[in-house]
Amino acid sequence: MVLQLNETKIDEFVKKVNFEKGKGLVPAVIQDASNDRVLMQAFMNEEALRLTLASGKAHFWSRTRERIWLKGEESGHHSLVQNAVLDCDNDAILFKVQQIGPVCHTGEETCFYKPLIAEEEQGVDAKIVERIFEVIKERIRNPTEKSYVSRLTAEGEDAVLQKIGEENVELVLAVKEGNVKEITHEAADVLFHILVLFAQRGLKLTSIFEELERRHKRKT
Repeated sequence: MVLQLNETKIDEFVKKVNFEKGKGLVPAVIQDASNDRVLMQAFMNEEALRLTLASGKAHFWSRTRERIWLKGEESGHHSLVQNAVLDCDNDAILFKVQQIGPVCHTGEETCFYKPLIAEEEQGVDAKIVERIFEVIKERIRNPTEKSYVSRLTAEGEDAVLQKIGEENVELVLAVKEGNVKEITHEAADVLFHILVLFAQRGLKLTSIFEELERRHKRKT
């Protein structure tokens, strides 16, 4: 879910923010909603905050260029906002986002990649499905020629259904051949195209989880 507020809701939130303390700016901390990892920190003025809350994409104030910039305006690596949280003094904002592509200009997944003490890498978990689903929805909302999802969904639902059918057959064949790597690859393809179908139809990803939970409860 991308957070997009109407003008009334934006006004209500903006009035709570203390811009005076930072001479018109507030720190904006960007956090990955999928794994709680801090991705970056920048600054917002009131206009950047309003654009962020209206569009659902993080906008910042560049102190060096002295202008507002949309995160990912050149790279396409947008920060899709899911929630905004004020701190105790109302002079800093935490944004929980689904990140498309690396957030850092260096290509790193986070701008904070230089720990004083070495840390273990975070493993991948099921939240990656939610992240991919948000990216798919973004590719449908704002299609580009480079995007496979944009091109596939532009062909219509039948094209997506055909791909699901093809990938299911390929999964069965991979299982029959006993190739573990191919089984994983084809299973990922099936899941990915199911996500495309749900996004195209405007269905909620959580409805799958809720159905699984209902079945689990009945069985246990």
